[in-house]
Amino acid sequence: MSNKLFESKFGYFTPDGREYVITNPYTKRPWVNVISNGDYSIIVSHTGSGYSWRGNAGQNRITRLYQDLIRDNWGKYLYIRDLDTNKFWSATWKPVMKEYQLYEVRHGLGYSIFSHKVSDIYSTLKVFVVKDAPVEIMILTLKNESDRRRRLDVTSYFEWVLGNFPDEHREFHKLFVNSVFNHELNSIIVEKYLGQFPDEKGIWNNTNWDHVAFHSCSKKIDSFDCDKETFLGMYGELHSPKSMFVDELARTTGRFTDPIASLRVSVELEPNESETIVFTIGVGKIGEENIEEFIKKYNSVENANREFERVKEFWKEFLEKEYVDTPDPAFNIFTNYWSKYQAISGRLWAKSGYYQVSSGYGYRDQLQDSLIFLGLNPEFTKKQILLHASQQFNKGDVLHWWFTIKGGGPRTNCSDDFLWLPFITIQYLKETNDFTILDEEVPFLDGGKATLYEHCKRAIEHSFSMFSPRGIPLMGDHDWNDGLSALGHDLKGESFWVAEFLYYILNDFSKISEFMKDEKFAQKQREVMESLKDSFEKFGWDGEWYLQATTDNWEKVGSKENEEGKIYLNPQIWAVISGIADKERVMKAMDSVKKYLLKDYGALLLYPAYTKPRSDIGYITRYAPGLRENGGTYTHAATWAVWAFSLIKDPETAFEAYRRICPPNRSNDIEKYWAEPYVTPGNIDGPQSPYYGRGGWTWYTGSAQWLHRVAVNWILGIRADYDGLIVDPVIPKDWKMVRYKRLFRGSIYNITIENKSGNSYGVKRIIVDGKEISGNKIPDFSDGKIHEVVVEI
Repeated sequence: MSNKLFESKFGYFTPDGREYVITNPYTKRPWVNVISNGDYSIIVSHTGSGYSWRGNAGQNRITRLYQDLIRDNWGKYLYIRDLDTNKFWSATWKPVMKEYQLYEVRHGLGYSIFSHKVSDIYSTLKVFVVKDAPVEIMILTLKNESDRRRRLDVTSYFEWVLGNFPDEHREFHKLFVNSVFNHELNSIIVEKYLGQFPDEKGIWNNTNWDHVAFHSCSKKIDSFDCDKETFLGMYGELHSPKSMFVDELARTTGRFTDPIASLRVSVELEPNESETIVFTIGVGKIGEENIEEFIKKYNSVENANREFERVKEFWKEFLEKEYVDTPDPAFNIFTNYWSKYQAISGRLWAKSGYYQVSSGYGYRDQLQDSLIFLGLNPEFTKKQILLHASQQFNKGDVLHWWFTIKGGGPRTNCSDDFLWLPFITIQYLKETNDFTILDEEVPFLDGGKATLYEHCKRAIEHSFSMFSPRGIPLMGDHDWNDGLSALGHDLKGESFWVAEFLYYILNDFSKISEFMKDEKFAQKQREVMESLKDSFEKFGWDGEWYLQATTDNWEKVGSKENEEGKIYLNPQIWAVISGIADKERVMKAMDSVKKYLLKDYGALLLYPAYTKPRSDIGYITRYAPGLRENGGTYTHAATWAVWAFSLIKDPETAFEAYRRICPPNRSNDIEKYWAEPYVTPGNIDGPQSPYYGRGGWTWYTGSAQWLHRVAVNWILGIRADYDGLIVDPVIPKDWKMVRYKRLFRGSIYNITIENKSGNSYGVKRIIVDGKEISGNKIPDFSDGKIHEVVVEI
């Protein structure tokens, strides 16, 4: 059996699934790693390109990148030069792209390692972010594998940004940067005399950047440069800069440069001798952090190696608090590691990807992402819930997104944003049974404060105020599908999906209201549920499936009457998930999903795609047919299809819906897929695209958390409830045994699912710590102990 899992022409997974090894740099798109400690973040591609930021990548960027997925030619690079032959290359494939003897990249959890061999010099470069400091470390080891003594030098290079640095104003912003070389610290130190925000009087361009940045090295610097022109040469290029043809760097510093950082050190190696050098980049907040301490601590080779091991151990320990072992290696790899890592490091902490730079939190986006913490450390989910509650107005509506530094964002008429607060709160309560969170007081954006319960209540009441005369929720600016951006601008168009979503929430939140002794509101929710159900069935059914919406002109959307966009995915699957719909109609709707939407690469968001823009529907119709939401597989929603098929006990289709969007499975047709096979893409091109099956918009997508959640909650069927763990597997019939380790309220549950009879669902009995229990719910022990559970189906 090969130790290379899911091997393709571009790479493979290691046997433990914790690393993806890239063996060929000519991938169809950059394959990246998004590395974050929750404060300081970097993206590094398999070519060695990428950039750094603190807080968020829009408001406080440290190094420069211009978004170009074709050339992928912006980064923090290390040049290696042979001083005897004048031949030079880079420690990563970019920027020199020299013919190599070996090139391999290992993207791991919290780090990337580049192995490169050129001219018999073998180099390894470890790139990572320190676990608890705003510092990134590059550990470069050079080994002489030739039979002669080698004289080399190593030269670093990258461009500074330092705060908010829009490229269209780059020539303006660079005028405020000042660089010095500190000989005592062996470091370049950089300040910027222009901050991102107005001063206390509201005057713009009247503050300094509130950080100081540095670039340092463990080895004594021979020469340095802080000016792009003297480094590259006028009209020079990164693959062959002027600096590679001079003995020493220009030592240009000060306020009259095009700001970069470059350090050069010498290395002499006897045959088979090796040497390790550490380069660091970091920042410190003025008045709060001392960069001198960072430089001295992390420039040590010993300390840098120790920090690397700390990062590896942190991610392993954190992610393996929950662990699955099934007969399907793709399911295991993605559920155990990469779905959790993508959601946490990429979405929640870094908040950016190569396809999208974000300056903040989306109200509904990172709220959903925070569900990933429930099986690891629910306190992180709690923190996210309370943070999002603080972005609500007294009326109950919320900011659609907001800047994470200094706040602020758009207040819209989106019809679902605010409802995610009670939705996620419900999931948190089921996981923890911690009803004290409902008493936490949280401020409103427009003054005053209230308990979290009141915040959730106001969100629901705000939804009640947005109903059409027919008793269906209004679409407003859009619902979950942002691309339906023109349907309800005049507050007449309706969303049948919001009807389903609201119904799901009311079913649970009405019980929470009873617990909070708010019987009047509980009764109101029950009454709305009843009327909503009636209106939904009366106006939403289209004969074989449910409508998505109506426009402001009352035209049906997602109807057999439409030439394009006849059927949408969300209203069919949420008819199941919410429990709002007639059972017979639900089965018809799900049959229509199988007939029209479930394709080779997951469930399409709609079919057929729009081929002509429609100003009465929105920008979804302006994508090319088959791209993203317009007739592509929009992975976020495609995960919900797995949930729905599991609920109707259709195990074969549920697993097919999962398998087709589980990234490692696309290794078999990787040249068609294009995207990284270790993280979810935001979308996969649909059948009307000439690139049918192509993945895109990786990393920065809410699908990672959801693909994890449907795997454990609905395929394995083990999910939290107020008084224990529900066990309701819907697994492939050929899975004879599944093991699942689950942290739940301080106790560890080692669960074994035995399927000797080849069934897919239906619990025969459950044995907990040697004793059979009644029903299919494992008790909440909350005793800090390990419990052994055997489930027979």
